[in-house]
Formats: sequence, structure tokens, C-alpha cells
Amino acid sequence: MDAYRKYLAENVLSEDKVVTYRLLSRALHVHPNTAKQMLYEFHKSENGKKPGRVHATYLVYGIKTAETSSHSQNGTDGDIEMTSSMPEVESLNEPVPTFTLTLIQEENLEDALAEYEEVSSIHVYSIGPHPAKDLALLADAAQQALALGHNDSQTVVIKNSNVRRRERRGVAANASAPAPVAKTLKQEPKAVQSEPKSEPKSALSKAFAAAKPKAEVKEEPKAEKEEPAASSKPASTADKKKSAPALKRGGSNTSSIMAAFSKAATKVKKAETSQPATPSADESSVHPMSDDGEDDSEMPQPAPRSTAGRKTRKEREEELRRMMEEDDSDVDDDGSEKRAESPEEEAMDETADEPAALEPEEPEPAETVTTSNGRRRGKRKVMRKKQMLDDQGYLATLDWDTSQEPLTGNTFDPAACPDYTTYAPYPHRPLSEGPLKLPFQRPHKKCRTFQSDAIEDVIEKITGRMKDPDLARLFENAFPSTTDTTVRFHTDGKKSADGDKKKKAKKSSSYNNRAYGAWPGEDDNGAWEGPQSFIITGDILAEWLRDSTNQLKPYQPLATKDPRIFNLILGAINTQSEYVIQSPYCNAFQPPPISGLPVSMNGQDDTVHPIYEPSFVFECKYELDSLGHFLALTNDFYEHTESTKFLSPRWYKALDSVLRVLGAQSEGTFDSTGQYIRNEYTFQRKTTVGTETLNLGGIGNPLNNGTGLVRSAFRPSDDATIFGFFIPANAQMSVELKRTAAILRSTQKKSDKTLAETLEKWSRKIRDGIYEHGVVTHKKYGEVFAYEVDGYGSSLLMDDANYPSLLALPLMGFVSADDQIYKNTRKMLLEKGSNPYYLVGSDFKGIGGPHIGLQNAWPMSLLVQAQTSNDDEEIMECVNLVLKASKLGLIHESIDVNWSTTYTRSWFAWANGVFAQTILDLAKRKPHLIFSSSSPFEI
Repeated sequence: MDAYRKYLAENVLSEDKVVTYRLLSRALHVHPNTAKQMLYEFHKSENGKKPGRVHATYLVYGIKTAETSSHSQNGTDGDIEMTSSMPEVESLNEPVPTFTLTLIQEENLEDALAEYEEVSSIHVYSIGPHPAKDLALLADAAQQALALGHNDSQTVVIKNSNVRRRERRGVAANASAPAPVAKTLKQEPKAVQSEPKSEPKSALSKAFAAAKPKAEVKEEPKAEKEEPAASSKPASTADKKKSAPALKRGGSNTSSIMAAFSKAATKVKKAETSQPATPSADESSVHPMSDDGEDDSEMPQPAPRSTAGRKTRKEREEELRRMMEEDDSDVDDDGSEKRAESPEEEAMDETADEPAALEPEEPEPAETVTTSNGRRRGKRKVMRKKQMLDDQGYLATLDWDTSQEPLTGNTFDPAACPDYTTYAPYPHRPLSEGPLKLPFQRPHKKCRTFQSDAIEDVIEKITGRMKDPDLARLFENAFPSTTDTTVRFHTDGKKSADGDKKKKAKKSSSYNNRAYGAWPGEDDNGAWEGPQSFIITGDILAEWLRDSTNQLKPYQPLATKDPRIFNLILGAINTQSEYVIQSPYCNAFQPPPISGLPVSMNGQDDTVHPIYEPSFVFECKYELDSLGHFLALTNDFYEHTESTKFLSPRWYKALDSVLRVLGAQSEGTFDSTGQYIRNEYTFQRKTTVGTETLNLGGIGNPLNNGTGLVRSAFRPSDDATIFGFFIPANAQMSVELKRTAAILRSTQKKSDKTLAETLEKWSRKIRDGIYEHGVVTHKKYGEVFAYEVDGYGSSLLMDDANYPSLLALPLMGFVSADDQIYKNTRKMLLEKGSNPYYLVGSDFKGIGGPHIGLQNAWPMSLLVQAQTSNDDEEIMECVNLVLKASKLGLIHESIDVNWSTTYTRSWFAWANGVFAQTILDLAKRKPHLIFSSSSPFEI
């Protein structure tokens, strides 16, 4: 596959990004005209396979018709045209044609071309996965192109010889001496090359043919005034007012001594031949232009400064040296300066020479002044880093600040490290030694959100024994994915640094009770106390109860080996308890109030009952498995540690919320007398996607009464259920209730024993309901588990990749892998003829679901298939399919079965956790499949 096709497929089809020809040109180091042709060919080929797969935006240049031009100038606002009493003067010049540049969507191209009398140029400007409803989004692609253009000598730029690039420079010490004229001003102008001609190959051939340049049409540039000779006199005040105001770089407005010192200490390298000291007004307003006429500079160049009263460099250095050697009495104990900065320092800061630069610099970070041995020292808090593609197309990160700790006081500093959402889509060195040459995708040690020596020890032991270096690299990236990238907040609850935040949280926490409706007698005593952990799903700053539980599952065996892992998982239990207390019907939540992290909105228009507080809840889709995962997180923690530290009043309150939901959602749509019962939970979303909302006014399809099953409005994929009794979630809830009851019985408390009996009763009731209503007879496979039922006899036979699923019933402990009903169900689910979401293509296969579409299977389903199989050949087929589809060294959310380079989500922390769990399972159960030796490994 051509490099540009791979690049466009990954960015447009997989990452849903918009790619302009400028971005493509700079990313692949090709000429802009070549990049335009690449966009055109990719757009043509992809839409030939599937119409509407890729959408283009076109750039049209030419002369519009007189009627259209007049209409656009005069407008249609209804104003009365005013006449002038001035006598009309006959124009001495012929009308000058007006050329118009239009950026237009593909869907509106034909209408736009009809407005043109003559089209001089037309080409594809950008392509994207969706129609460009808001052309302002192209600014993101422009910023990426700009970033790639810096420090890149291979960037292609079409230069205009009539435009001079203005360089930053200081004024010569001898102001009276005339400055020599730069040699670059004497370069002869070069002829601008026209775009290469090519035969049109689309339905727009007429427009492209008309866009060919005509010899008789010439666009004469306006006459420019002759540039005045360079003057030795400084610019006057009037000249300064006429020029654009200069934008000061970061630090120029501050009075920091160190900032002034850093400016004066930098010596300007003199060019071989310098420019005139006082450029003309025309020259001072010129900025470097790119090939399409857009400004390539991030900030305007500063206006010329007056040299009147300027101190010599030697004087300034002497004054700075004197200030740096002042006594420590000028500094308070906390490091702050006592005295105010003098006007002379202020003037010096304003007039300090600025170093010459080929590109504008970003504002310098703030500096702190500390004392050491009686001397002041400036220490920069954050050093900005740069990313650039190396000669082989890999993203290299430069200028790491080795003294910067990303986690300081439980606050992650995003300015110190790249956003992993933009870091993960690119491969990073070193590459694995296997044939796939998988990249190393872990962030720098200083940028990992949580670190544990126990995790590093497992990685070293597992990868050291694996016989496939590519599989070892994938495990090396996937196993620590959650701790490396998604622990956005964690506190052990012992530090007092968060005292103020907790006070603020208590003051504002009452809105949570009012928002939910507050159970009788509910209060906030003990809220957000003890360890707390906020685990995000990856590319969204929100925590899903289901995702976070599964993300932490591979680390549960390490809780007894590393106290930090112990506190991390204990904190996750406490945080989930708070979420379940306040909004038990919701599935995704905002950062804890004590974290100091910002909240984010999901951009949807939802009407939900019970009402929730948006600053506390990210999304409120009621999914029964969310509550099941809350219990599973607790049960797994107890199973591996036998610790009951989580049994706090807040946890008991959360468990009470779970039981209340089970009671409300086990009722049918009609009571025993046939009277309609309005469900406590309703959900409606303004959307055109049927799986994103519930029908019948937000209630969903009717469900029968007295089935013993519990309703779930949504599936673990966040898609709406068709029949509300979702069997996999009911099976999970039955198992987890029984496990929780065993924990309560172990405390030997009478109250816990009574509560355990209640949980066991619920567990048996749900299990009986599954076997009575959730087992149906298939004409080919016999008795199988249904995916969803309504209690009236209707059932849905399918499976979805997301956990809990029918395929994963043995993993959750509901049945064994040898259970006959499960074996029948498994055969049904892994065949295309019986499971509509079992997808098979030329590159990939597996179970998908309606959440992504009918062409994408989820690697997660293959990993679950491997964990529930005892057949070596089947296991390795599943593992190798996932391995070969993970070309970025990370597990994706879903893969196009016919084109494995097309995927959703470059990194999916939950899926990475499932892969790690699969390797740990094989290391214990089937070590000969992945290890050089057959001795098992168990944490």
C-alpha cells in the first residue's frame, strides 16, 4: 500500500480526522501539487468502494459572474440605496476583474461553480470522514501542518520574490553608521511555476478543464512605491503609530529579574550581511506566506523599536551582575522578593535585545526564585517539548524536562507531557525485533500517571520468557496501559493538602442529593474520605464504572505485593461508591470534586428521570452491568487480599442504592391486574441513531411482570436494549450478589448476615429467571442462552463483543465452559449464519455489534474467545489475529474486517486490559503456547 494511502486511511478513516493538502504535503515531504493529487486519488478510490465514505472540500479560484459579484457586494439586507450629490466622474481606467477564492463543500460544488464566469483553478483542499458542516474545523488541520512545518528543511514552500521575509534583529551599537544592504534583497525574482497539468478523471471534468490557465488573461500586480534607502536615523514616533502594534512574547510583560537576564545573556549571531536597520513600512508588514497564501507565522513580528536612551550591552550585563549578587535580605522566607522593580529595570526589560529566531517562540513558562548558598537561582517549572517526525516517519519527542515530575501533590501536569490521545496514533521507537516491528508506545517515565514496581516486575518476567518478540512488545505496551495513561487522580486520603478541596466539596455536595431526589435521611457524612482513584476510559475525561473495573482487573493479584496498587484499587472502590450513592442509574461520571480536574459535557441533549447533576455525571444511561461491575471490583479486591477496608458506611450506602434499583427495575410494564406502571427510569435523547435512545417516551418496549429478571435500559456497549431483560447482565449480577454475600458473612456481624441473606435471595431469583425465560430452543443448536428477552416469549439471539456477553458467561462464573447449554450457545455465536454480528472479512474476523457498524469486529471478542477455549489452535488463531491487527502496538476498539489498518481508537485502555488478562491466563493455563518453556507463570 502506498505511504500516502496508509497515512490517509489511518487519519481519515480510523481517527476521523480532516487532512488538508498542506498537512499531507508536510507530513510526507511531498510537493503541495502532489499532495493535492493524492487527496483526489484517495477520494476517488474510497468512494468507488463505498459511496460517501470520504468527503472532500474544494478550493475554487476565478472570476464570478457580474450578477453574482454585484449581489455579493450590494447585499440583500433591504437597505435603501443612497445617492450622492457629487457629480459623477467618468472612470479613466478599464474595469479590473475581481478574482474570488471560495472554499466549498463537495455537496455544494456544482452550485458554486455555476456562480463563476471563469474558473482559473480548482483542486481538492481537504478530505474527511464526514461532510464539513463547519469549515472552521479546518483550523485544526492547519495547526498540525504548521507544527510539522517548523524545524523541517524539507517543507515545500512556494516563494514570491517580491515578498521579503522580515527577520528579528537588534539595532547596531553605532546608530549613526548606515547599515549595509542585505544580499538577499538583490536576488532576481524567479518565475512562479504553474501546477502540472493532468487530464480530468471525474464528473467535474468540465470545471477542471475550464480551470486551465489561459495565456491571454494576466493578473498585473499593483505598482509598488519604490522602497526608500536605508536611513541611519531611528524610526519616529509617527512611524511607530502607523505600524502594527507588536505582540510581546511570554515574559516581556513580567518584571522577573531572571527573565530579563535570560534576554540580555543571549547573544545575537551576526549574519554575514545584515538587513537595513530601518526597514520600510511595506517591508515591515510582510509575513512569510505558504504555498496557498496562508500566514505561516504563529505571531506577528514586533515593530521596530526606538534606540533612544538605550544602554549598551556591557552596561546592562554589569547591572544584571550587580543585581544577581545582591544580599539575600531582599528575599522573603518564601522566596518572594520584597522590593518592587525599579523603573530602570522595567525600561531595561522593555529594551533588551531579542535573539534572532527563524520561528516565533511560545511564551516562556513562569519561573520560581529559590535560594541556595546565599545566591538566587532561577528554576523553570516546565520545559516545553517539541515533537517532530524523523527521517523514517516516526514521531520523535525532544527536549524532555528530566527534573519535572508529572505527579506532584496528586495533580497531573499536562503541560509537561504530550497528550496521549495524540501520542498513541504514531509509532515510537524502539521497534520490536519480530517481523511486525511493533513500536514502543508507553509514555516517558515522567509522564506516566501511576507507577508501580510490581507492574514493571511482571512485565520483565513475562516478556523475558515469551518466544514471540512482537507478542512480548504488545504485552509490554498493553499491560501497564491503565496505570500509564488513565489514572487521572489518586489520593491515599492521608495527606492534608486536599483539606480545602474537601471542604469545598462538602459545601457543594448538597446539590447531588437534590439532583437525584435524595433517598430519605441521606447525608454526606464521610463523603470522599479515605483513598480515592479516578480512572478514565482513555480519550474521554470521564469514568465508566464498567470500564474502570475491567481496566484494574489485571492488577488485582498485585494488591498484596504493592501497597500502592492496594490503595489504588481501594480508592477506586471508594470513588465508585460515591458515584453509585448519588446517581445509581448512571454509567459515566465526572472527576471527583476533590480532584480539582475540570468537568466536561458529552454534547448530547438528554431528558432523563431521575434527574442528575451534569457537573457530577457525564452520561446517565442505565446499564445493569454498571452496578454489577461495582460489586465485581469489590469482590475481586477481597478475593485477592481478604481485606475488608472498603466496608465503610459509604460502601454500605452504595450497596443499599444497588438493591433499591434492583427492586424498581424488576417490575414489569404492567402489574398483575394489567394496570400500566410507569418505570422510575426514563431516557430520551435527541438523535437520529436508534440505538442511542429509548422508544415509547423513554421507557422502551414492554416487559412482563414476575419474571425474576431485572431490566437494563442499555447494553455494555451503551446501545439501547431491544428487550429490556438483558441476559448477560442478569447473569453477572446473580454471580456478584452471591460473591458479595460471602464477604458479608465473613464479618460475623449480625447485620451483615441479614444483608447477606437478602443478596443471596436476589441472586437465586435472578438465576432462576434466566433459566426460565432466558433459555430458548434453537432448531439447529438445541437449548441456548438468549441475548435479550421480554418475558412474554420474545427473544433476541445474538451477541455483542462488549463484556458482559453470552460468550463470556464462564469468565464471570455463571456457568463452566463445559456446560452443555453454554457449549451450544458458543457454537451459535461463532457462526455467521446464526449470529448477525459475527463478522468475517479478508483481514480480520470476530464479534462486533451495532455500536460501530456492520464492518468492524472487536478484538475484545477474540480475546474472550481465547480465554473460553481449551483448543490450542483456536486460541493461537485468536491471539495472532489480534496481534497482526495491532500495528501500533496497542489494542484498538474495533477493526475493519476487510482492511485491518482501519480501526476505531488508536488505544483503548479496557481492550488493552483484556489482552493483558488473556496473556496472564495463557501463562498460567497454556504456557507452552506463548513461552519458550512449558512451566506456568502466575502472579
